[in-house]
Amino acid sequence: MRTRYKILIGVGVTAAVGATTAFVGSKAVIDKVSRYRKRLAVKSFVKDKLHGNQKALELVDQLSDADVNNLLTAADRLTQLKDKLGEHADNLPDMMDDLRQTLMAYATKVKEKL
Repeated sequence: MRTRYKILIGVGVTAAVGATTAFVGSKAVIDKVSRYRKRLAVKSFVKDKLHGNQKALELVDQLSDADVNNLLTAADRLTQLKDKLGEHADNLPDMMDDLRQTLMAYATKVKEKL
C-alpha cells in the first residue's frame, strides 16, 4: 500500500473519530447547559418572588436536577392556572350579579311560601 493511501485512511479515521467525539460531546454540553438554564430560572424566580432570600438561593444550589425540573413543572402549572383564572376574572362582576339575582329570586320564593 502506498504512503499516500495510508495517509488518506488515517485522515479519514481521524475525521470519523473526531466527528463522533464532537457529536457525543455536544450532546453532553447541551444537556449541561440545559440543566444550568433551568437552575437559573429557579434562582430568578426566587429572586423575584422571594426578594432574593439568601437561604432560599442556597437551597436552590443544593437541589438535584430532578427537584429543579419538578419545581419548574409546578411553576408552569400554576402559571396555566393563573391564566385560566384570569380569563374568568373578567366575567366575575357579571357572574356575581347573576348569583345575587338568583339568590334574591330564591329568597323571594321562600318568603312567599312562608
